[in-house]
Amino acid sequence: MNMSVPNGSWTVVATVEVDENEAVAQFLPRQTTEFRFERATASPQGFIWIDVYVDFGFGVEHGARVARTVIDELAGCGLRDLRVVAGAAYLELAQTAFTAGAH
Repeated sequence: MNMSVPNGSWTVVATVEVDENEAVAQFLPRQTTEFRFERATASPQGFIWIDVYVDFGFGVEHGARVARTVIDELAGCGLRDLRVVAGAAYLELAQTAFTAGAH
């Protein structure tokens, strides 16, 4: 089995919100075989919601770490008023896995 190839178990791990006037595409981290972005079909007026998908083909813990990394990159890339509106459970799982691995 080739462990470097994900199996396509894509799951929405977070939804982030930005102002609809934001030039979102210029700020998003480059997608990889482990994560991708899709604009959500619905969002409140004045905002764009972006779903963050992670491939859980390498396992939940790995997927949670990827999710945390992607959200951290989004937070640091200059988007104004970025807010995570869904996905706290995966992000907490990633923090728990990181803390447990540090011991």
